[in-house]
Amino acid sequence: MSEQVYELVRVGIALTGAFVAMLWLALVLWVYRDAQSRSTSFPVILLSTVLVSSTFLVGWAVYMLVRPRLTLFEEYSQGLRERAELLDASSGDLCPRCQGRLQLDYRLCPNCGLEVKEPCDRCKRPIRSTWNLCPYCGHSVHQPLASHPAHAHSEEEQRGA
Repeated sequence: MSEQVYELVRVGIALTGAFVAMLWLALVLWVYRDAQSRSTSFPVILLSTVLVSSTFLVGWAVYMLVRPRLTLFEEYSQGLRERAELLDASSGDLCPRCQGRLQLDYRLCPNCGLEVKEPCDRCKRPIRSTWNLCPYCGHSVHQPLASHPAHAHSEEEQRGA
């Protein structure tokens, strides 16, 4: 009877040992691949792998605390997103009334409805009131000087003087 119990304990210890060994190997491989995805420095990758392979769960806990938060791919994607947002932000204007973001071809502010550009007489595309010709069709925009804000102020000053 005691020989059967001894054999059962020995098999249980062997299975537990095999499980711990497989867990250790899987953890070492995971840390190696994770370190590769977060760093291009071979010494950092090697040090992380050696740390975990020599100290097992303690090394893994230390690695988890000091590893970079983002993978190289996530950093690259985040950089692309930020550059795209900057490019998008620089491609439009701000509404003078509500400071909402305007695309270059908007005639009206989608937030407050302010008319920020007038349609061209020929092609009907939105153009700024300060432009002398339409950049889309080349039509010359003839506006009286009084409609331009800078000239309106000078006329008022001349009347007051």
